[in-house]
Amino acid sequence: MEKMKGLTTVFTIFLLWMGGCTDPPPKLPPSKPVNIIVILDTSDRVSKEKNPEQAEEDTQIATGIISIFEEELVRPELYIGYPHQLAFVVPTQDGKDTNPLNITKDTGGGAPQFKKMKKELIAGINGLYQDVNGQVKFTGSDIWDWFRKSAKARLQKDALNYIICISDGYLDFDADIQKNRPSRGNKTTFMQVAKFRNNPDWEKKFDNEGHGLLITEDFTDFRDYNVKLLIIEIKLRYMLDRPIIEKYWQTWLDSMGITHSEFWESQDDTSIVIEKIKEFISTD
Repeated sequence: MEKMKGLTTVFTIFLLWMGGCTDPPPKLPPSKPVNIIVILDTSDRVSKEKNPEQAEEDTQIATGIISIFEEELVRPELYIGYPHQLAFVVPTQDGKDTNPLNITKDTGGGAPQFKKMKKELIAGINGLYQDVNGQVKFTGSDIWDWFRKSAKARLQKDALNYIICISDGYLDFDADIQKNRPSRGNKTTFMQVAKFRNNPDWEKKFDNEGHGLLITEDFTDFRDYNVKLLIIEIKLRYMLDRPIIEKYWQTWLDSMGITHSEFWESQDDTSIVIEKIKEFISTD
């Protein structure tokens, strides 16, 4: 009987050892193609004087997103026939949508084509932030106008669309610029956070007076897209601002049919941000 117990124990250990040596099961591909759009806010939030580390943090996060795209979406397809796309867009203050820095779905080039696009994308992002750091006067970043003019063209109805906005969260401009911006009643094309900051009944005022961001286009068909939006690197100017910023974003996004949104404040460790982005993209 003791001999039988000993053999059973050895056999159990052998099975456990064999189980530990087996490769993990391959990752299952997403149920649909994944379309990732990263909005880079290159306004004065990346100023060397105001935020000397911000450009480097943005670059690290952008590079991390590229790695997630490759490791989680492209490599499971072994670089062949992957249907996913990744684009970085830079909304400018003058309303021009700059040429996107992107990686397109595989068109038959496999790994060599992907590696070439990846190299060009990283070089483009590094060059962009070098140019931004060299600006004497920042031209700003009009994210409101990007949604109005360009969002529809970037989204895909047959895909899982993830919009990642790297921004401080404030959609506003210098006072001399804001006075010439389009508005309709209390609906504006910029946030007026200071107007509500010290009012304990700010939310009631916001709702009752119809404040919010102006919608000038018909976005009802946005509801036909599977869109999730993530805003990262939020840096509050005042501690009371967060709910006001979220209120502006949320009412605007709801009116466009984008019902899933998340808001993350800036972290000291960008690796934490990158890991959370990985989790965000993995939600089907």
